[in-house]
Amino acid sequence: MDRKIVERLIEGKSQNEIMTDLHVGKKRVRRARAEAELAGYLSGTALPPYPEAVFPDPIDKRSLKVSDNDLLLQSHLEWMKDRLQSGWQPVTVWEELPVKVARSSFYRFIERHGIDRIGETFRHKPEILHEPGEALLLDWGKLRDVVEAGRKRTLWAFVGVLGFSRYMMVRLVWTNDVPTTIAAIESMLAELGGVPRRLTSDNPKCFALEASKYEPILNPVIERFASHYGVRMECLPPADPEKKGKVERPMPYVRRLYQAHGEAWHGIEESQAYIDKKVHLANERRHGTTKQRPVDDFTAIERESLKPLPALAYEIDEFSETQVRRDGFVGFKGKHYSVDDSLRGEDVAVVASGSRIAIYHKGRLVETHERVLSPHQSKSIKDHHQKSWERTLQDHGHYLRRAAAIGPDVERLVQAILLQGDGFVDTRKIWGILSFEKSHAREAINEACRKAFELNLISYQTVRSLLKISAKPIGAEKGGAPTTRENRPENETNKFVRPIGEYTKRLKLLH
Repeated sequence: MDRKIVERLIEGKSQNEIMTDLHVGKKRVRRARAEAELAGYLSGTALPPYPEAVFPDPIDKRSLKVSDNDLLLQSHLEWMKDRLQSGWQPVTVWEELPVKVARSSFYRFIERHGIDRIGETFRHKPEILHEPGEALLLDWGKLRDVVEAGRKRTLWAFVGVLGFSRYMMVRLVWTNDVPTTIAAIESMLAELGGVPRRLTSDNPKCFALEASKYEPILNPVIERFASHYGVRMECLPPADPEKKGKVERPMPYVRRLYQAHGEAWHGIEESQAYIDKKVHLANERRHGTTKQRPVDDFTAIERESLKPLPALAYEIDEFSETQVRRDGFVGFKGKHYSVDDSLRGEDVAVVASGSRIAIYHKGRLVETHERVLSPHQSKSIKDHHQKSWERTLQDHGHYLRRAAAIGPDVERLVQAILLQGDGFVDTRKIWGILSFEKSHAREAINEACRKAFELNLISYQTVRSLLKISAKPIGAEKGGAPTTRENRPENETNKFVRPIGEYTKRLKLLH
């Protein structure tokens, strides 16, 4: 600004004109005029070439003052340089100083003398190199916010980068839950046409149940997935993203690739197709680090090093984390499965296939069950989880045998009632159904039980109502009164009631 003011003064412009043109104050112009006259610029002396200053910088009088701490440290300057060059941290140098000064004064001193960054060149970080087919590095990053159906959602970019060729893939997802993540990884492996030796990521819940600097506890579903594909899952130490910088660094680049898409939203499929085109072009450009085109290194070198894909697709298991209840059961999808009493209150992971349930505690398999699929059963209890008296009470074989003697549908209905697990309430219903044999034909009882089961109305009252509608009691078909306890013949026997004559004979013998 001083140069511009002096140039206009040399041109003969007035003070007001300079103030208007340069938007400066009157004092600034007057000061520049006085200094220009002293320097001789207004009398013919040439201005120094640009960009040199036309006036010398004013002396900061504060620099002329030297503090007592500065004087103390000045005599130890070479000692401090030597220690910093040997790799000491600045705080260690301050702690070992022969003289005692405030830490803030020490840091200002080494910064003022330009020695605060000595030694940093000695703390090198090794470069992480990968062999062809060694690792696929994975990471998530927020791509954008989406308003869909009046609800705001976050769209994530799940990025995979091959360690050797830097070949990049992007999958857009709404969440990083286990099924979505596995589906995205399978899609990447299908695009590669093979499997690397290692999958490298940080510690999201879909990969690791518990992060660790040394040995994380992996999610059981991911362990099964890795076993199916013959790949090793590597979860890096917490708070150490540099170990997968090859995938951390491209995250801003992926957002830039999507930048030209605009704010319009036409569905995740349209955005996925758009980002695929952009990533395809990115893989054909020369990489800033390797100076090679990733697609060339992948097709020519790395693809041959990948292991072949398995013949069968992986069946994605369902996964849930929950807590063992106080009664020793683990809940999953509205059903309950027994575990050992020592696990009450502990956090467990449940992995479910179509037919079995596996329960893990801290990465260790503790129990498996057949998956409960019947709508009439709510619990699965292992015999060794029951107390001795509970096992006796749960022995319902005699109910099933008596029901089978009446008919197969009666047995099936009784079995469904027992699976409800309501104890004495269930046995009362069963005895009520079995007692119909006193008054109705077995064929009628079996038919009523069949209809009740088809209607999904598993109860004594349903069977009773169906018998009342569709079947007549024994004896009513012949036009007589139904057989009851009062009109039953003396010598007629029943599996539940002894004939009255037997009691009469016993009384005579006693007298």
